[in-house]
Amino acid sequence: MSFFVRARFEVPPRRRAEFEQLALALREQARDEPGTLTYRWFSAGQGSYTVIEQYTDPAAGVAHNQRAAALLERVAGCAELMAAEIYGSVDDRLRSWAAAQPQVTVLPEVPQD
Repeated sequence: MSFFVRARFEVPPRRRAEFEQLALALREQARDEPGTLTYRWFSAGQGSYTVIEQYTDPAAGVAHNQRAAALLERVAGCAELMAAEIYGSVDDRLRSWAAAQPQVTVLPEVPQD
């Protein structure tokens, strides 16, 4: 079952150009990833950015993070993750990772009869 991620970052003025280049590089890399259905960045201005991601399943999300590890590390060096929400069914790996991040919330889907 697919799941979604919405994450919001704040970037200081001196790092915005660098951050935007990293966001574009992440988007380009995600374009050809099997299992990545959506990977889009948005800007609210004033250094506030949001990424929306959708993966076919938890394994695809983990694979994306592994492939993008170097870029994501650089993002962490120039931006602050303000909040992230994971929507849908996730596996124990993602649930454990989220539990260790105070700004991350996992929201399971409402059960269907």
